Amino acid sequence: MVVIWLMETTTLALGTWMQLGIAVLALPAGAIVAYVVRFLAEERGRLRVQHAFGHYLAPALVDRLSETGAPLRLGGDRRDVTIMFADLSGFTALSGILSPEALIEHTNGYLKLIADEVDATQGYVDKFIGDAVMAVWGAPADDPDHAANAVGAALKIARRIAEAKEQAEATGEHAFDVKIGLNAGPAVVGNVGSDKRYNYTAVGEAVNIAARLESLPGVYKCRVVVTAETADRVGGRFLFRELDTVAVKGKEEPLRILEPVAFAGETVPDAACMDDYAAALDLYRKGAFVDADALWSAHAGTDGPSFVMAERARAFSADPPSDWTGVWVMSGK
Repeated sequence: MVVIWLMETTTLALGTWMQLGIAVLALPAGAIVAYVVRFLAEERGRLRVQHAFGHYLAPALVDRLSETGAPLRLGGDRRDVTIMFADLSGFTALSGILSPEALIEHTNGYLKLIADEVDATQGYVDKFIGDAVMAVWGAPADDPDHAANAVGAALKIARRIAEAKEQAEATGEHAFDVKIGLNAGPAVVGNVGSDKRYNYTAVGEAVNIAARLESLPGVYKCRVVVTAETADRVGGRFLFRELDTVAVKGKEEPLRILEPVAFAGETVPDAACMDDYAAALDLYRKGAFVDADALWSAHAGTDGPSFVMAERARAFSADPPSDWTGVWVMSGK
C-alpha cells in the first residue's frame, strides 16, 4: 500500500510539474511568436509604404526615411548637383489631334523612357511638369560623378527619343521630340512647402540656369544643351561642340553653351561639320560674318545648329551690329 501511495504521489507531482513547466515555457515562446508576427506585419507594412511612395518620391529618399525614421522637416542642405529639365516637343500640337486619353498614354510612354534613363544613371526624377521632367543627380543619394552621369543620361535620352520618333514617323504615327537643358552647380536640396505638405526638391541659381537652358535646343535645332561648367566637369568622357555664348534672364554673366555629340571613343558621323562649326564660331565672334556664313552654310542642309548660325551670320553681314560682343541675348529667356 505504501508503495502504491508513493507511486501515485510521485506521478501526481510529476504531472503537476510537467503541466507547470509547459505553461512556463509557453509564456516566452508565445511572446517570441507574437514578436515575430508583429515584426513581419510591420515589415510588410513598411515595404508596402516604400513601394507606394516609391512612385511619388525618389527611391533613395524613401529608403533613407524608412531606415532612419528621421522626422520630416522643412529646409535643406547645400549640395553640389546636376539638374536636368527635359521637355517633350510637339505636345501642344498633338493635344489638338489626339483624345485626352490617347494623349496621356502617348505622353507617358515618352516620359517613362526619360525616367528609365535617369534611374539607370543614379539620378532621380524630382517631378513631372505636364510634358516635362525635372531630374537631379547628386541628391538625395551622394554621387561624386553626378555631372558625367547626367550628361550620359541626356545623350541616351536624346538618342532613344530620336529613334522612337523616326520609327513612329515611318509608320505614320504621332511622335514627340525632346529638348534638354543640363547644368551642374551648388543648390539647396531638401523639403520646401508648408508644415502640412512637403516637396523634396532642389532650388537655387544652378536650378534656374538649367530651366533657362531647356528652351535653347529649340533655338539651335538640337536636342541637348549644357553649360561649359558642366562640360568641364566630365573630362574627356564625351565629345562636345561649343554652340554659342548667350545671355539669359536672371544671369549677369553670359553662358557658354555646348552640345554633347557623342561618348568618348565613338565615331562622329560628320567630323568635318564639327571642325567647320568651331572655325565658323571663331570667325563669328570676331565679326567676320560673311566667312562664318560660308562655313556654316556648307552644312546647313544636314545640321540644325549650322543652319541657325548661318542664317544669323547672314543677317549680321547685311546689317552689322554696332556694339558686337559675340554674345547672343535671349529675349524673354
